[in-house]
Parts: sequence; structure tokens; C-alpha cells
Amino acid sequence: MPDKLGILTLDPASRQEYFDQMAHESKKYGTDLYSFSPLDLLPGTQKAKGLHFDTASGIWKEEVFQIPEFLYDRCFYGEDQPSKDAKKIVAWLKERKDLTFLGYGLPNKAMLYDRLKEIPEISPYLPETVKADSTGTVLRELNKYLSIILKPANGAHGYAVYSLEKRTGGLLVSTTKNGSLISRNFDRLDQFQAWLNQLLGKHDFLIQARIDNMDRKNRPFDLRIFLQKDSRGEWQEVARGIRTGMENGILTNLSAGASLSTYENWQRETPHFNHVYISQEISDIISTLPAVLEETFQPLFELGIDLLIAGDQSIWILDINSKPGRKMVSLLHPEKTGQMAEAPLAYCRHLQETGSCARANIETV
Repeated sequence: MPDKLGILTLDPASRQEYFDQMAHESKKYGTDLYSFSPLDLLPGTQKAKGLHFDTASGIWKEEVFQIPEFLYDRCFYGEDQPSKDAKKIVAWLKERKDLTFLGYGLPNKAMLYDRLKEIPEISPYLPETVKADSTGTVLRELNKYLSIILKPANGAHGYAVYSLEKRTGGLLVSTTKNGSLISRNFDRLDQFQAWLNQLLGKHDFLIQARIDNMDRKNRPFDLRIFLQKDSRGEWQEVARGIRTGMENGILTNLSAGASLSTYENWQRETPHFNHVYISQEISDIISTLPAVLEETFQPLFELGIDLLIAGDQSIWILDINSKPGRKMVSLLHPEKTGQMAEAPLAYCRHLQETGSCARANIETV
């Protein structure tokens, strides 16, 4: 009996090139491929309305079908009501024993940090992180470090990330909007507190000391490593790349206009770094972290790990994403796009042949 794999996405109609690549690889695996929104489940039935890839004609066709036994969650949620509704439905689907997800996701950044800081192999690589539960907490951390980052506990793509810096002339606040750096200086503490109160009312934020990750042109940079499981269920590194933001900027996200270069090119351009040491540290992290995440939380299929390489050559885990984008890989290594598209199909086959893993009951995104 062929695998039936469903891709969960909030907008099946605007298909991604990645899904089309998966579809064209599906014939090789004998997999029936579907794409649908969690909002398009039909109440009172075990069915959904969405798209089914017809391997004979090579096109997606609208159909009503049974919810596939295997599901690949590629939903990205916003703050709108449909996103909130879809998130609840996906959480319900993940609790069902008759369905198997390729990956069950990770909790928000706050819970992720709280759990990982207890794990000796990982905690040395985690920047100290504090919940921004009040303006007083933010001011305390700012007085302690002089320069801090505020990031949403549930944020992605660099959305609503703020740099706060204590200066002689007051407090400088910077953020990135539409690819441009916007800064505002507060010379009065009460004005800053009023602004901060309003901000903290919009999102749950985390505070981290700002780590020096500027290159010699004063641009922030980090290392993105893309991992996927293979046909044997073993983690493999697909690609890594250096993301470099704008001069004097905050973000290194490609969605915020960052540039990309290969890790090898960055090594050549930074002979002042001890690359033997750095490469070994990176190797230790990526050989340990995926297994730790699965033992601590739930089964995963793919990961985007963002590492910050500081000026003093210390390595920090900046972010971990269980639904990584593919832009970095497709731009730096277009020859690997086929491998990325095959991976979900190959892993789905592995799950069907071996049976799914036990799951912990942890809220994920």
C-alpha cells in the first residue's frame, strides 16, 4: 500500500516550488502526495479538502480526501485569527494516535531555553536569557550589560527584534522594518519606560545580552546550518552558510535583506580566527543537539540551527528552528534542492517501515 503524505500549509493554493519538487519526486517513492490547510478539514468527517498530486498528469488537482496517515507540518503562523485557529487544529492533529507527523516541532523560545539550560552538553553554548516580565527587569538587564537584545518568545524571521543600548546621552533603541534600520534615542527615562510598557503589552519578550558578532565592516553575521533526517532516520547536514546583515544592523535574516556566503569562503576571509577550534566546536554542537532536542521534547525531521561566532571566538546557539526555510540552501547549493525535496518522502517511507516513535506531550509550534 503506497504511503499517503499530506503537506500542511496555511495556503495550499499558492504552492511553493519546494512542494512541486516533492511532488515530482513522489512517483519514485510510490507516495500519494496531498496538500491542504488545517482550516480545510471537513467537520464531522475524517476528510479534508485540498490538493492531490496526480502523478499520471503531473498536476495538482482539487479533491476531498481522507486525512493522510503521515503529515508534514509546514504551517507558519501570524497573529491573525485564522493562524490562531489553524495552530489549535494542528495541535489536535498531533495528539491523534492514528496520525504520524514527520516532525512534531519545538516549543517557544522561552520553554526551549528553560529546558536546554539544564542539559550540561548544551548549556555552555546558550546565551543567558531572561523573560522580559516588566520594565524593571529590562532596565536591570540593561544596566548590567549596557547593550541588550529584546526578541519575541514566539517570534520568527527577525520580527519585532529590538536592540537597546545605554549611552551617555540616553537610551538608544533600534529595530529593523522593511529592510531598513530604524533608531530612536530617549533622553528621558520616563519616556523610554512609557514606550517599553506599550511594547511589552504586545508580545512576550526575552532579553539577552548583545554578543559581539560584528565583522570588520561592522556588520552582524551568523552561521545557519540546515539538517534533515535521511532514509534511515539519521541526521545529516545538508548545508551551512554565513548570513551577513547590514552595516551597524541587528538582524542576519535573509528576509531582512542579509547577504549569503559559503562557510568555506568565510573561513578564507577570516584568517585571524582559529578555524580548527571553531569547526570542532560546531561539529560537537551539531552532533549532540538534534538528539538532545528529541530526547527532551519530541521527534523531529529537520532543523535550522543558527550559531553566533563572537569576536572572542566563543560559539553561541542563537536560535533553533524546526521549520527552517530553504532559501539558504537553494542559493548556495542549488544542486541540493532535489535532495531536500526527496528527504521528506524518504523519511516518510522509513517511518512507515519502522513505525512511529513515542511522543512527549509538549506544546510546540
